[in-house]
Formats: sequence, C-alpha cells, structure tokens
Amino acid sequence: MKTCTALSALLFGSIAAAIPLRQRDLVTKTEVVVETIVVYTTVYDEAPVPEATSTPGLFFEKPHSTEAVPSSTSVYVAPSSSAAPPPPAPKVEEPSSVYTPPPAPTTTEAPPAPKVEAPTSVYTPPPAAPSSAAPVSSAAPEKPVAPIKAPTGNSHSGDITIYDNTGAAGACGKPLTDGDMIVALAKGAWGESTYDVMTGESTNPWCGKTITVEYNGNSIQAQIMDMCPGCSGEYDIDLSVAAWKALTGSDEKTRYQATWYES
Repeated sequence: MKTCTALSALLFGSIAAAIPLRQRDLVTKTEVVVETIVVYTTVYDEAPVPEATSTPGLFFEKPHSTEAVPSSTSVYVAPSSSAAPPPPAPKVEEPSSVYTPPPAPTTTEAPPAPKVEAPTSVYTPPPAAPSSAAPVSSAAPEKPVAPIKAPTGNSHSGDITIYDNTGAAGACGKPLTDGDMIVALAKGAWGESTYDVMTGESTNPWCGKTITVEYNGNSIQAQIMDMCPGCSGEYDIDLSVAAWKALTGSDEKTRYQATWYES
C-alpha cells in the first residue's frame, strides 16, 4: 500500500515537473480621460444695417455657455503646446417677417340694363264720315273756305238736302244712323275739324248744337253732329233720313229752301 502511494506521488510529481508554469507580467495601466468643453462665442460681422421696416423687431438670444460640472474623480489632462481655438459660432440669419396683404377682390361692373322705350301714345282722330254729297241739278262754283264761326243764334237761310248714315262716326266723333235726328252743316260755316288731344273729343263749337229747322210751315229740332263738304251754300244743311221725313213728309231726294236757327 505504501508502495502504491509512493509511486502515485512520484508519477504526479513527474507530470507536474513536466508542465511549464505560466509566468505573470506586471502591467501598469494608466487611463487618461479627456473632457472637451464647448464654448460658443458670438462673432458680429460688419454688415450694413438693414432699413427699418413696419414689421415688429425680432430678438435674438445668445446661447448660454455650458458650465463644466466638477467631477470628483481625478482626471489626468495631457498637456498641450497650444489651446485650439473654438470653432466659430454658426451665423444665424434673422427671418424677416413681411406682411403681404391679400389681393383686393376685383369688382366687376354689371352691364347696364337695357333701355326700354316707353310707347308713345299718339291720338289718331276718327275717320270722317262719308261725304254727304247733296244732289244738285248743276255744278255750283266752289266757294272759298271761311274761318270757324261761332253760333250766334241768328236765323240762317239755305238749301236743305238728305243723306244716308250707316253707323259710321261723323265729324263730331259719334256714330250716326238714319234714325237719328241730326244734320250736317256746310263746311263754309263749319270751318275746320279740331279735336282734344287728351280725350279725342271734337272741339268744334258747332258739335252738339240743337237747331230748329222750318220748311213750308213745318218745323223740327235736330242736332248738328256732322259736316257737309258737298254743300255749296255757307249755311246749307244736310238732313238725316229721319229728320228729312219729319220736316218734308217726303222720301224724295231733292233740294229745298229752308230757314234754321239755334234753339
């Protein structure tokens, strides 16, 4: 038993002697810590001063320099032959705020409204009644036209004749028929036909006058409502069918002498 132990010890001792031992080197480690402190310096350029504007001024605040925080750890700072200059601070351009007003709205002028012409009222006198041509046995010389004579109420003498009325308007502007008790006065006494421009009514002084006509002991009353352009005498009158029959009692179309005056 002792022999085995001795052999084992010898064997392990030989193995241990055969294995080389690792030598340890003595290393001194020096740690250098460099801390960089950035310092900003404002550099002003000699630029031209901008002109004052109506916009409010802007303010520029200088950046604060960062203070170094003291460290409780001892730090070795390697000496340097010269300190490097800090980098120049970036140039900050001040923004210019200029108010630009919006464009004014364009006013479009409306086209003028079309001009509407008011219709002109023109009075057209009614057409004259058909000419009442008095039957004559021979052509009488035409007399010159006399100016309008106002009724005087005096008695007048002249020829009386008969003419037809079919409902057309006479010189006084009223429609006439054979049954109306009316007469047409000769143009010599009638004058010119005149009318009111506002109402269209005739303004001849003979229109509507009532006269009394006497013939052969008979008499009638009739209104002057028309003008007789074919009567040759100044105070000749042309009677409607009803007035002629009432005065003469005849249907014959002929010519008589009579007297008339304003009633």
